[in-house]
Amino acid sequence: MTKEVTVTVCSLHFAEDGQQKAETTYNGEYYEKNGVHYLFFNELQEGFTEPVRNRYTMTAESLEVRRSGPVSANLRFREGERRQSTYQVPWGSLTAVFDTSRVRLDVREDRLEMQVVYRLSLNGEEQAGCDIRVRVEERKKA
Repeated sequence: MTKEVTVTVCSLHFAEDGQQKAETTYNGEYYEKNGVHYLFFNELQEGFTEPVRNRYTMTAESLEVRRSGPVSANLRFREGERRQSTYQVPWGSLTAVFDTSRVRLDVREDRLEMQVVYRLSLNGEEQAGCDIRVRVEERKKA
């Protein structure tokens, strides 16, 4: 796969009050070294003028998400593990717990797809079941 890629992040959240689905697409950069896949992209979030810089580190067993900028966090997902992290936002910090039940990585010559399924708790309160899918494809030339 080429360095210049299109990244699509699709998230599905299941809570007592229903489900929410969001899908966003970004231009990014992709690198692979020794079976570890690295993905870099900027995300402009509503209400912020500065982008959030994302670095995804993906293996067959895990996903690590490092976010920096107006929102910062270091999130780690590994199947069968429960991990705690601090999510820093401009108005304070949240303690997030991720109870991961599934991590799948599918690597092809021209694309990569990762799925992570987990339960999310914020500040001790269970929020939702989550299914995140990341698709990386070679950026189409204009």
